[in-house]
Order: sequence, then structure tokens, then C-alpha cells
Amino acid sequence: KIWRFLVRLFPVNARWSLSDAGEASWATLGSYVRATVVVAFIDAIGIGLAMAILNVPFPLPLAALVFLGAFVPIVGAGISGTVAVLVALVDQGLVIALIALGAVILVQQIESHLLQPLIMGRAVAIHPLMVIIGIAAGVVLAGIIGALVAVPIVAVLNTAVRFLVLKRREPPPDAVVVA
Repeated sequence: KIWRFLVRLFPVNARWSLSDAGEASWATLGSYVRATVVVAFIDAIGIGLAMAILNVPFPLPLAALVFLGAFVPIVGAGISGTVAVLVALVDQGLVIALIALGAVILVQQIESHLLQPLIMGRAVAIHPLMVIIGIAAGVVLAGIIGALVAVPIVAVLNTAVRFLVLKRREPPPDAVVVA
């Protein structure tokens, strides 16, 4: 209802295009969230399993921390993985901590180079440079919260703008074609 109200604020001839762009953007946002949850879950399973195998205490809370950290683009998974390695260092010693570090790096490399391009690339088509610029702008404008919402906002705007630009190239159904 809110979306229909907002669309009605625009001129009549722009309403359909705007409504379609909004629906496409909403679908992109849903795809982004689903893809982020899948990638975060796989990260958490990988690192949690490694911590359990290495007998590091609190593997489930560490996996939950990794899951939540994965929602913060670029740095979240790294910071939460570092916490897992530090817990391993304090409880198990240097050798186990180094093995845990190797496991964290392996999981994050698989996530960064395999899962992100496959899962996120299909869900949202955003250039990596735009992700970095969006996150930087989000941090400057709104701090950590800005970093969290920057990528979804960029994805939604990207979809809306692309949809409206492609729609503009098509002549309207009632257009007179002059030969």
C-alpha cells in the first residue's frame, strides 16, 4: 500500500515504469539478503567445524559470531575469524592457533573467490569497485550502520536505474513512429 501511494505521487505517464523499477529493485534486495545469508551460513559452518575439530572452546558461539560478522562487507568475516583464532591461541597455544588461522584463511578464500562470485554474482550484478565506493560512502555518512546498508542500497539503486534506462529506450505503446 505504501509503495502504491508513493508511485501515485508521480506523473501518470511515469507511474508504470516507476512501479516496475521498484518491484525489480525489491526483488534484487530479496536476492541480496538470501545470498548474504547463504554465504554467511557457509562461512559459519566452515569455521565452526574447524574450531570443533581443533577442540577450541565455544565452537558454536564462534560460528554464530562468524555468521553475524559475514553481514558486514569486506571486514566483518575477517574480524570475526580473528576472534576465533585468538580464542584458539589463548586456549590451545600457538600451534593450534596457526592451524586455526590456516582454516579461517582457507574458508574465507573459498568464500571470497568461489562463493561470493557464484552466489552473489547471480543474485546482484554490482561491480566490486561500486561495492567499495558504496561502503566508503556509507561509513562516511552513517558509520558502521552505513557500511551495513551501503551494498543493499547500491544494489537496489543499480537495479532501479538500469531498469528505468532500459525502459526509456523502448518507445511507449502509444508513440507515433515517423518514417
